[in-house]
Amino acid sequence: MVDTVVTRLGSTIATSAIVSVFIVGVLAGCSSPAPTSSSGSGSGSGSGSAGVAAAAAALKPYLTTKVPKPVGQPFNATAASGKVVEVIDLSGANPAVAAVSQSARTALTHVGAVVQRCDASGVAVNVAGCINQGISQSVKAIIVIGGDPKVYSQGIDAAKAKNIPVISALDFPTQTEVKASGVDASPLDADTALVSGNAAPPDALSGTLAADFIASDSKGKAKVLFISSPGIVGSDYVDKAFRVELKKRCPDCSIVSAGVAITSWASDLGAVVSSKLAQNPDINYVVPVFDPMAAYTNPAISQAGKSSSVKVVTVNGSLQQMQALSRGELIAAEIGQNLPEMGLNAADQALRYVVGAPVVKEATPAIRVFTSKNIGSITVAAENYATGEWYTGSPDALTKTYYAHWGK
Repeated sequence: MVDTVVTRLGSTIATSAIVSVFIVGVLAGCSSPAPTSSSGSGSGSGSGSAGVAAAAAALKPYLTTKVPKPVGQPFNATAASGKVVEVIDLSGANPAVAAVSQSARTALTHVGAVVQRCDASGVAVNVAGCINQGISQSVKAIIVIGGDPKVYSQGIDAAKAKNIPVISALDFPTQTEVKASGVDASPLDADTALVSGNAAPPDALSGTLAADFIASDSKGKAKVLFISSPGIVGSDYVDKAFRVELKKRCPDCSIVSAGVAITSWASDLGAVVSSKLAQNPDINYVVPVFDPMAAYTNPAISQAGKSSSVKVVTVNGSLQQMQALSRGELIAAEIGQNLPEMGLNAADQALRYVVGAPVVKEATPAIRVFTSKNIGSITVAAENYATGEWYTGSPDALTKTYYAHWGK
């Protein structure tokens, strides 16, 4: 087993090095490489103006804030007081992992649970060692933030033998969400069967909404450069869902594809963009699958003299890219994912096992689509992001809602 980790990036970018990360898996076998040839998106049911209108309608509910809605019935978390829950961070230095972890740990502490932390130091196979540490200390539940469960399956098996649930967060989308996007969810069977719960990233929906934005914004006349990152589970599902939706909404749109592994982002992304723009001068949208890639793709777009003719649409809602959007710098839309809510979902799933409440197997956080038209409605600062305020409209809406859900 190769133990080099592949990651999905967080919000802090160092342009001279590989970027900080947030969905983690193993280099070999996590997802199939994206095609690199140009291809039209074909004809679909949402042809012409009807497809554009349908795309705009599909986007509308995701342009505003939402009241948080925890999954499952409310329960009393009082019995969790004094019980130990282990929170394993794939990498505590990773901004996105840190955001989910902080949210989960704060919530667990609020209900009186005792939090035990373990840092896997960025290597997914180290998670099994952290799990074994938790088992030895008789923890009541384990949350793993980042890392493909197949890589640490031996640790999961050991926890199961002691009736300790293992909750995955921030790694792979739910089968329910993937199926809803029209994409085959069967590759997720193995991971889903391994874990007791999945506080998941909404990757398939993110891809769908990115396609809806482009179909609507371009009035059905887009030529898209889509850049995936082979080896990252989430990239595969953003990519697939994007293609399904663009084909449906925009039969006159086309896609030029490229794939750059995370280990080559710093060295190759700029060159790939430059080459594709030169070969396809009519490209008018560039979609780096996750927004930290924009640190490398955006300069290449500018250097090609395409700043006024190419728009960037991407996924995550990382602080640096949201700041670029607010300044009107190339990024036209961000499909933001509420990571603090993901931490609360992970805590919710763990607490249900600890107190014997009805189990919730999967949950995804809110998505909000940010554009030049609504970016002014938020304060683009780290503290506002950390509370989930960008998505709820209030700095305490998430915690109030979830704490009330737990009777606390």
